[in-house]
Amino acid sequence: MSLLNNLMAHPIDEGYAVAARTGSAGKQTRSRHRVMLVVAAAVLGFLLAVAAAQNYRSAPEAEKQRKELITRIDQADNRLTELRNNQSRLADEVRRLQASGLSNDSTGAALQQKLDDLELQTGAIAATGPGLKAVIDDAKDADAKEGRLLDVDLQQLVNGLWTSGAEAISVNGHRITSLTAIRGAGSAITVDYSSLTPPYTVLAIGDTATMPARFAQSSGGQWVQYLVSNFDVRMTITTEDSLLVPADATIALRYAKVRTR
Repeated sequence: MSLLNNLMAHPIDEGYAVAARTGSAGKQTRSRHRVMLVVAAAVLGFLLAVAAAQNYRSAPEAEKQRKELITRIDQADNRLTELRNNQSRLADEVRRLQASGLSNDSTGAALQQKLDDLELQTGAIAATGPGLKAVIDDAKDADAKEGRLLDVDLQQLVNGLWTSGAEAISVNGHRITSLTAIRGAGSAITVDYSSLTPPYTVLAIGDTATMPARFAQSSGGQWVQYLVSNFDVRMTITTEDSLLVPADATIALRYAKVRTR
């Protein structure tokens, strides 16, 4: 009788009731998760919309400031070029006056010759003569990682020309001296703190009979040849009967000493 009474009182097994309660709680939990996801998506969308609106409103002002900055940079570059030209003109005038003052006797002439030799070595005056002309450029399809020339590549090229017997070198019209820096600035290469754009024209005055072979055997020449063979860097080297390597417009007297007799 107890079994019959239990069946009549609990017609459904307890396991079904537990499963029903668990399922109801799970549905409530999933429902809360969906609501939270919808709220989070709405907040994220609102923030993105606000950011886009702010960028849209500030874009004209940012472009205006960018153009103004570019204009100021161009004006500063033009002013720097003007000052360097003026400095070169005044330096030439000083040399003419100096030469006229030292040409009165044999001692003065000897001093002038020694001064000319020292100025030529330091890059204070322009140099002319036969030599090598190297034009080097990025690969035709260069990207940010391969095929683009770096400052170290130009340094190796210049050092290779020095070791091959060059007496005076310039890169895109900038005289290379012991005070000249070849560095990278972002994606550009600077020589004497002036940004250059490829192709780079390197002039080296020296003995054309020996310089080509010595350059090819130097570490700088082998470095550049490796770039040409493996990264499609473009370079041509020719011998020239007459080259003009300009003076360093930025060179200035930094130290002087009175010579006692």
